[in-house]
Amino acid sequence: MRNNRPLLVHPAAVFLLLTLLTAFLSWVGSVYGWEGVQSLLSPEGIRWRLRTVQEDFCSAPCMGPVLLLCLGVGVCLHSGWWPMVSALVRGRRQPTRKERRALKVSAAVGMAYAVSLLFLAFGPWSGMRNISGTLAHSPLHEGWAFLLSFGGGCMAVVYAYVADYYNSGRDIVRGMAYGFVRCSTCLVTLFFVTLFFSSLRYTGLLTCWGVGEEGWQVGYAVAVLWALCAPSDAKDYRRE
Repeated sequence: MRNNRPLLVHPAAVFLLLTLLTAFLSWVGSVYGWEGVQSLLSPEGIRWRLRTVQEDFCSAPCMGPVLLLCLGVGVCLHSGWWPMVSALVRGRRQPTRKERRALKVSAAVGMAYAVSLLFLAFGPWSGMRNISGTLAHSPLHEGWAFLLSFGGGCMAVVYAYVADYYNSGRDIVRGMAYGFVRCSTCLVTLFFVTLFFSSLRYTGLLTCWGVGEEGWQVGYAVAVLWALCAPSDAKDYRRE
């Protein structure tokens, strides 16, 4: 059968090409003496790239939150909780009696979890706030990805057990792993995003062109958001 879908360049390929272009421009800049530019294709640049590629990817600011969110998102998808909620919002499906009861119980769990977080944030116990008593850089602020992933995962697990979709802890583990299946394309794209922006910073091209650190951070944030929206090659939501 002939495929009539338009051919689109994947974001991962875009950032790979941008990295290669950065390497080429850094070589040109070093040849012509652009101020502050160092070649990525020089022996020193190649050594730097080989030594830092793993550290740059693993310690990227976005990697920790993305990996933590994958755990909760995986359970939400694998358990059937999010597909059910989405179908209800769109009016495409009516839940069975058991699924309706499971949704009510999971909603109650979610409300209790939200109330507990509000109590920790604004209640009399200040252990979850910073020294000045605000939420900026507090444990709740720093751990937002885990808290969000944990809360969504708990709601989904409760839904799956009440609806008899999950029967053991092994099902929960499969659900947590399922997030990495759904987000595998995103993780690959994030690797090339990190490769490009770290190479761009090393070469000094942005400084040469008058782009400061703030511009680098804005560009990086936009690229990460694009990577998160990268199309997934995984099949539709399915429980094993």
